[in-house]
Amino acid sequence: MHPVRLFCWHFMAYPHLPEDFDENHTSGWVTVPNKLWDRKKSRGLYQTYIDQLAYGDELGFDGLVLNEHHQNIYGLMASPNLIASALTQKTEKAKIVVLADLPPLYLNPLRVAEEFAMLDNMSNGRLIAGFAVGGGPESFNYNVPSPHGRRRLWEAIDLVVRSWTDEGPFHHEGPCYPLRYVNIWPKPLQTPHPQVWVPGSRSIESMEEVAKRGYCYFLSSRSHGDGTKAAALEFAQVMEKHNKTYTPFNMGVLLSVYVSESDEQAKAEAEKPVWYFLRNCLKGHLRQRGKSMTFGPGVPSQSLRSWEAFLNAPRSSGKMLGDADSWDELEARNSIIVGSPETVREKLWGFVEQAQVGNLLIQFHFGNMEDKLARKSMRLFAEEVAPALRRDSGNLFDQEFPVLRDLELEEAV
Repeated sequence: MHPVRLFCWHFMAYPHLPEDFDENHTSGWVTVPNKLWDRKKSRGLYQTYIDQLAYGDELGFDGLVLNEHHQNIYGLMASPNLIASALTQKTEKAKIVVLADLPPLYLNPLRVAEEFAMLDNMSNGRLIAGFAVGGGPESFNYNVPSPHGRRRLWEAIDLVVRSWTDEGPFHHEGPCYPLRYVNIWPKPLQTPHPQVWVPGSRSIESMEEVAKRGYCYFLSSRSHGDGTKAAALEFAQVMEKHNKTYTPFNMGVLLSVYVSESDEQAKAEAEKPVWYFLRNCLKGHLRQRGKSMTFGPGVPSQSLRSWEAFLNAPRSSGKMLGDADSWDELEARNSIIVGSPETVREKLWGFVEQAQVGNLLIQFHFGNMEDKLARKSMRLFAEEVAPALRRDSGNLFDQEFPVLRDLELEEAV
């Protein structure tokens, strides 16, 4: 069987904002004043978050997901590789997914190649390596215009993968990173190299670049149901164009989930941290004082075809996740799945059945959520939601995607 793969994603949000933050500040990104950082209250914060992820390994999640953001309260992992390094020593089985490092922000992508290779060795071959151009806020933080960043991204990915697989030293004649010597030490433990995942927001160009290289495409927008299904169909068509066959494991999606003993208790426990996350951590992410921060400085490099796909993507409303006004609106849009194990299982199964995406990257911790609540949600999910979800999805995927059975037979031989 080939069941869904369940990953625990942690954003590591800053949980100690003053209660009047939303009223007195325009954004939690780029311009949020760092005088709000409370050294005393934040002592031990990273350890708590790392331990939550390590608990995911104990519970049997397939992987633990980290990502890179800068100068914001949404995600405190300016260097996810540092967190990944700690996890290599505190976990044993789960994949360690860095989704993703942002090489366009760096002077030389070989630094990424070397650190990822170290992490793969330190984790005994459990690294999944993610690469991204970075969101609009990161472009503003580092003053890297989006078109320039996109050009640098694909050259960086190809250079990193080649540095893992080709014998060195060799020279690289790229327009963005001309290098006389490429000869990294150490090499990754996995052969030919760790899995590569690349996030995107339904840009056809991104899908093309991912598909022709045979990597995994991660849908970085929080679109569920029809939006995810449409993206999966688009990516399947792009893969077919490159003589490849789509399976659910060629794609991943971010989901937000909170589980408690009953629907009522789940809402009561999650409501405050969820609104902290939406109103504070996402505040100003895409717009700040009327200025779009989606693409960063410069003109977006997407073609007309990709721009039309972005504008016409199915959405349950014209609002972004952080613009929701009520709990009923959140539930109607399925933006965040909150409820008893039975409710969460039913909603997630409907999503998997419709979208047919095999890598579910699940956010369990929201904003200023207490450690004990995040851990309870993870435990209830692992014990009372995951088993049925894995069983039913395995049956569905094997039935709908015969290529998976063929791969299983090849591996058995």
